[in-house]
Amino acid sequence: MTTEPDRNARERMVHSAARMMRERGVTGVGMRQIAADAQGPRGSLQRYFPGGKTQVMSEALEVAVADFSAGTRAAADAADLPSAIALVVDSWRKVLLDNGFRAGCPIAAFVVDVSESEPLRERAHDRFAQWQRAVASIFRRFGYDRARARDEATLLISAIEGAALIARAGQTIEPLDAVERVLVDRARRGVAD
Repeated sequence: MTTEPDRNARERMVHSAARMMRERGVTGVGMRQIAADAQGPRGSLQRYFPGGKTQVMSEALEVAVADFSAGTRAAADAADLPSAIALVVDSWRKVLLDNGFRAGCPIAAFVVDVSESEPLRERAHDRFAQWQRAVASIFRRFGYDRARARDEATLLISAIEGAALIARAGQTIEPLDAVERVLVDRARRGVAD
């Protein structure tokens, strides 16, 4: 039976791992660093995470993805497609600004850092596919057929990923602003028609 202090320490470790992974990538985070950052008992790492770093990083990815998916969830209820696109982009702008441009995409961290870990690479692929389906459903809601909605979702996600990387490097939100302007204008002009 897991006690409340154990559950709290374990949860703190997963949240610390999520934050550090967004800032440093997967390979830049060690198990001892996670325990120290979370002020957790280092001796309990094996008990909390018998699957080791793969397990804690997999759980951390879920926490980090939840933080980054707020805009996509809000966009699902937008009044029109330009507003939906703006909500998705704005959630990334907020994350970058709130974290001083230190936090990047948690899924991208997995892809870049875990090429040797098939389970983590598959987890990253699954999360990108989940995000793509969520964004595609927004486009479908505004009249796009299934194939075009998937293509538009790929374009939006790719543009945001690239803009977020450029924004982090330059410490400016201008790349995200540019992506938003172009994609919102595209939606207003009905490029998909």
